[in-house]
Amino acid sequence: MKPIFSISVDQSDITAKVADRLLNLRITDEAGMKSDTASLTIDNRANAVEVPRRGVIMKIALGYDKTGLVQMGAYTVDEVSSEGPVRTLTISAKAADMQAGLKVRKTRAWVNITLGELVETIAGEHDLQPQVTDALAAIDIAPVPYKQLDQTNESDLHLLTRLATQYDAIAKPANGFLLFVSKGEAKAASGQELSAVTLTESDVKTFRARAADRGKYAAVKAYYLDAETQQRVPVTSGDGTPVFSLRRTYPDAAQAEGAAASKLAALKRGTATLSLTLEGRPDITAETPLTFVSDDELANGEWVVTRAEHELSGRAGGGLTTRIDAEIPKERT
Repeated sequence: MKPIFSISVDQSDITAKVADRLLNLRITDEAGMKSDTASLTIDNRANAVEVPRRGVIMKIALGYDKTGLVQMGAYTVDEVSSEGPVRTLTISAKAADMQAGLKVRKTRAWVNITLGELVETIAGEHDLQPQVTDALAAIDIAPVPYKQLDQTNESDLHLLTRLATQYDAIAKPANGFLLFVSKGEAKAASGQELSAVTLTESDVKTFRARAADRGKYAAVKAYYLDAETQQRVPVTSGDGTPVFSLRRTYPDAAQAEGAAASKLAALKRGTATLSLTLEGRPDITAETPLTFVSDDELANGEWVVTRAEHELSGRAGGGLTTRIDAEIPKERT
């Protein structure tokens, strides 16, 4: 099969114009609030390709002539550069949904509100559709005795990232949605389940599995402030030693228990990682559930993709390549 692509800039299809000039095209899809990126480098001999202005939207699709194109997303051009004397033009862009407004610092108080209501409010302010896991949506983020969550000189992006870290979740704007779902649950930007992918050793060029000790914490301890005694009270998720202690004091037992459970899940997931290089699979994205079949004990098993990089090279000997980083899913220990 022959790799193919399509590119439009500012709603103008430039595929034919750059078809014989492509040197490199790279798409990086990240889990969480890390911005997805795109980079395009072309041979710009005779200055035949117009330099796009910053801020325009670039849409990209990748695939094969026999199977068709996969839409990779829309990206906002944020940097252009040229080199010579052999003239090249490089266009860099970030996911269009990562709006500048999300980075504007604000000061406000969220009073008597659930996590789902907070995400819905922020999504509405940025013309995004909220998608929140039901269990997360019901969390009261401003419980007694305070009834309030403060956002002090803090951007919506930082606030969402802070809450996602606290609840072991992923917060990400993508494809018109503001996604807030439990980490490792393999959800698409629409909140729908992603189709699982199974790969074997024969499907990949290289693989690397790593099991890190990182203390192998058996439990996590958190503290909450008792409203009557004003004393810090410990709660523990997990059993055994060593124990990881969270520094923050939570306003009630439910939040402390939730934070401890989330941290324990994150520590367990982080103890093993898998990296793969294979022929281009543009259908594989961050959060895709992955089964890798191998006789290697460390690599064999179920994973969730945390990063997918797709690279199309127009140079001699080039082609479409996908590089994947994955971690163990939420339910695996």
